[in-house]
Amino acid sequence: MPYSSRTENTGSLGEPRRTFGHMSFNADERTHNVRGGHQDAKPITEPTVLIADDDDDTRVMFRTLLGTKGYRVVEASDGEEVIEVTLRENPGLVLLDLGLPLMNGLNVIRRLRNDLHVIDIPVVVITGYDKHFDTAVAAGCDDYLIKPIDFGRLDSILNYYVPLRANTAIA
Repeated sequence: MPYSSRTENTGSLGEPRRTFGHMSFNADERTHNVRGGHQDAKPITEPTVLIADDDDDTRVMFRTLLGTKGYRVVEASDGEEVIEVTLRENPGLVLLDLGLPLMNGLNVIRRLRNDLHVIDIPVVVITGYDKHFDTAVAAGCDDYLIKPIDFGRLDSILNYYVPLRANTAIA
């Protein structure tokens, strides 16, 4: 069964959500087939999160944390790989470091949003600097998380963009 994000017009922490103008679909309208999905492919039942960071330890930390929560995690270590993995995997959320090799995070966002018209996949910037907020928002990010990671804020972001479905089957 596919998952969906909240459709209310509030942000991950319940505050009024900014409309950046690029999210054309709500989560229920998302196709999860950006580039020609395979008809015989098994549907993914857990939300997929792309971790894009050039630091191996950071990717391992996120992979472990998100994997234990029940997310399917895919990874990228440079900007060009972020583009490739996003188009191939169509994740429910991209957690994107700004300081990536080959193509920095801001250019990744611009390429996804403007050149490739990938507007229905939320991108959350993860950075150690809060000075890039306005530039990241202008480029098309959906949210902003500052390192060191506030795990409560991360949970709020995950619950907003890629909530896990509770297993409601009664035995």
